[in-house]
Amino acid sequence: MRPFVFSCDSHLAEPHDLFTCQMPAHLQEWAPNAYVEDGVRVTRLGERVLLKIQSNFFDHKVGNDVGTETDISRRGARDVTLRLADMERDGVDAEAVFPSLGLMVSRIEDAEAAQVACRIYNDWLWERVEGLRHTLVPIAMVPNVNLPDAIEEFRRVIDIGFRAVMLPCAVLDSCPQYNNPAWDEFFALAAEHEIPLMFHTAVGKVNIRAMRGPGGALFNYTRQMSDAIETTAALVAGGVLDRNPGARIMFLECGAGWLLSLGERMDEAYVGHAPSVSPKLTRKPSDIIRDQVICSFQNDPGFVYTLPEMPDTAFVYATDYPHSEGTFPYSREIVDQFMASPNATTEQKENILGLSAARLFKTSPELVAAEKRAFLTSAGSRGA
Repeated sequence: MRPFVFSCDSHLAEPHDLFTCQMPAHLQEWAPNAYVEDGVRVTRLGERVLLKIQSNFFDHKVGNDVGTETDISRRGARDVTLRLADMERDGVDAEAVFPSLGLMVSRIEDAEAAQVACRIYNDWLWERVEGLRHTLVPIAMVPNVNLPDAIEEFRRVIDIGFRAVMLPCAVLDSCPQYNNPAWDEFFALAAEHEIPLMFHTAVGKVNIRAMRGPGGALFNYTRQMSDAIETTAALVAGGVLDRNPGARIMFLECGAGWLLSLGERMDEAYVGHAPSVSPKLTRKPSDIIRDQVICSFQNDPGFVYTLPEMPDTAFVYATDYPHSEGTFPYSREIVDQFMASPNATTEQKENILGLSAARLFKTSPELVAAEKRAFLTSAGSRGA
């Protein structure tokens, strides 16, 4: 029998005009939007350009061998019924859902605009996945211009029913950095309600083009793991995670094999530079990391060699659907190869591929299966 597979990183595309239509006139300069011109897709806040990529960028597909006839079409990027069909084809049972255009909300520097944009997105997403909230687990966004607004929106989405919340890898300058004790209230809230805090690579005030010229693309995409390393180090060193041991943080698209070595390095620094280290922690940095930090893997299963020193709960699986660097539609092959690995027990592999995520997001294989049956039956009735 195949294992239950939960992808902790997927994306659902919002309507192109979600923010421009709903944000009031005086905030339009901050509204995320995108358009295509001369073969280039331009992403903006208002009129300010944030990103330019070739419009055919996503035609490239990792794993698609030249000359094969594999259908790589991602039809469920917007339509949730087609999404279920793509998931079935890919061997994925459930997913955690990140924004697409909405990822730009973390770059909004105006407090009112950021709060309004988060509310627009969160309300849209909650409604969009109605009837599928165990299968497509919605991840709420919170503003990062200041902490009071972030906490206010966090409490609001908890009341709505969200079971996961997204934070940027690097907050804006106006917000306390992650080593600051001011974050304790936010992380205590996450611990109290058992809500994982999700960090997606390249989100927030991150320099995604740190190097230009020869080797730039390879360098920049490789260093995305630095997003997670620096955020983890700040939250551990500043004591935020230590003071809130019930909080769990997860990093997506940042690799996974580095987690053990970061803990070792931080232990070495904590002891070797003890006279300078403040605050003092109640646990070794490596113990905090083992207990509270989670990383996803997709095409990088080498982390499995760290399992003798790391708990299997520190790792989860992700497909990054529908992005080109993700594993769709080859996830079945990756899962099969991982299950055949001699470097982990069957229980460890099943936890990593889906069961740990199911527990983290307060769902189960049984709830997911029942929900999908009910949704598809209802959709069939409506179609009839």
